[in-house]
Amino acid sequence: MHGLMNYDWMVSAKERPWHGIGTVVEDAPTSEDAIKMAHLDWKVEQFPISANGIEIPGHFANIRTDVNLPLGVVKNRYKIVQNSEAFDFVDDIIGNNEVECHYETAGSLFNGKKIFLLVRLPDKNLLGDDVENYIFFTNSHDGTSAFMAGITNVRVVCNNTLQAAISGAQRTWYCRHTLNIESKKQQAKESLGLAVKYMDSMEDFAEKMAAKKINEEKFFRALFNADYIKGQCEKNKELIVERIHTIYTEKDDLQNFKGNAWGLYNAVADYVSNALPFRQTSTYKENKMNQFFVGNPILEASQKILMAA
Repeated sequence: MHGLMNYDWMVSAKERPWHGIGTVVEDAPTSEDAIKMAHLDWKVEQFPISANGIEIPGHFANIRTDVNLPLGVVKNRYKIVQNSEAFDFVDDIIGNNEVECHYETAGSLFNGKKIFLLVRLPDKNLLGDDVENYIFFTNSHDGTSAFMAGITNVRVVCNNTLQAAISGAQRTWYCRHTLNIESKKQQAKESLGLAVKYMDSMEDFAEKMAAKKINEEKFFRALFNADYIKGQCEKNKELIVERIHTIYTEKDDLQNFKGNAWGLYNAVADYVSNALPFRQTSTYKENKMNQFFVGNPILEASQKILMAA
């Protein structure tokens, strides 16, 4: 199991780290095509909840109407964002930017409890490496998470996800499902219009990291003691650090960055993008996709260590 259930589907223009499943298409579809191909052309409606004939005040069931399937229970302040609104939201981003954008991936998980869209932005070149840039959008219909959008990057040569936290350039935006969501969506549109600024900032970030000399022994010691890794058993902590060290010392594409922060950062990015977990749970691929959107804790910890060194 990986979150895809009986009433889910996924469409993608090509294979990338956010999934290893679904239908791959040769050309990125238009929004009108994508919402149909990804089987997202359905609506969610709210219905009162009752028990023993007595209505429960202030609580409603979100129902996927095409298959009459309950997705979650929400309170009366919750405002539904329909799938079509999600595509309208992304269409506005595409239309309001002077850079070329197009849909690449769309789909749902857990019978429609969560949906996601991915839009391709122009590629960048970071220190000789091609990097693909994306605006992502994800929304839940079960009341468990916010309406969220943001920017993410993939280093093409080794299919690694880069998730830099850059000063002055937001990467993600959140909005709760409340009655003021329309104004929040407008703020997100304006913020996402700064995608080009983020991508330019990523170039500056990479150059600064490449110019920063790092004591490798101190870095791996600090990573071993990082808060996220502390939650692992001693054996797993040793394996994590050992795997990252092996990538750092042996990967051909990192040899030009030995001894600097960019090389170490990319070694960690390679590990979190491609390494299998010690124990694959039923939600492994969904968790991997979520980390592609919101960030991986090991990569975040590594950036903090490297920037503070």
